[in-house]
Amino acid sequence: MPLRSQADGWLRAAVASALMQTVTTEVIVVTSPHTPASNRAILDDAARSKNLITFERPAGAGFADAINLGFRAATCRRVGLLLSDDWLSPDAVERCIDLDAEIVGTARQAYAADGLRRLWRASADQARFDRMKSLQERASYLGHFLVLERSTMLQAGGVDPTIGLTGADDYDLVWTMLERGATVRLIPEALYHYRDHEGERLTLRDRAAQIADLRKILAKHGVGAEETERLVGEKSKWYGAACQTAIDDPQWYLKPSKRPEGTDDGGA
Repeated sequence: MPLRSQADGWLRAAVASALMQTVTTEVIVVTSPHTPASNRAILDDAARSKNLITFERPAGAGFADAINLGFRAATCRRVGLLLSDDWLSPDAVERCIDLDAEIVGTARQAYAADGLRRLWRASADQARFDRMKSLQERASYLGHFLVLERSTMLQAGGVDPTIGLTGADDYDLVWTMLERGATVRLIPEALYHYRDHEGERLTLRDRAAQIADLRKILAKHGVGAEETERLVGEKSKWYGAACQTAIDDPQWYLKPSKRPEGTDDGGA
């Protein structure tokens, strides 16, 4: 779990969901020099009775560096990523480690900030995944919760710090592993729970910055110009707003009042 700064209640719920799994887990939290004292107190309290380890990323290190530090510090054969405002079902780890694959993914669902109102559900259908022809499509279909074979993931370079914040930890990392022949198994139940909210969540960054990150990923994997514009137009519809905004008003991003000055709509 990478942690810069989080609402105390949300962090407490995330940590508890990792520590209270139905199998023993090694929980590693990588903090930042900017992590507030109240967040650190929650971690200190949990570490007194549970298998929780904390590291602090160096000043100037970013999101990818924090995740990679945690992955390298892990002693287990397989690793997963939990963001500090989300939570796991109690049997998420047990269900995933029962499957023999280098990437194990689950269905996932998103809730409003209260953690109660469900906004959307993303499926994890093995048959549908197996029918997909392109690695891009397969990488786009997968998302947290992901349990990765640690050695395979590290050989692929871990999370690429040159990408930025959007898609580096799932879309690009998974795509890179798939290019190297990683095997995939999917669990149809939603075992990872997103908390979608206004505030510091990475997915609510400036839309132009997110589009720039997406273009880096597509260029890295050799996607042609025409397909790049199609994918940017398709994916960027969700950038720069909370999910409930995009769900309630699917055309929000076309309104001049909603677009940051200079934002490229990617042909959408």
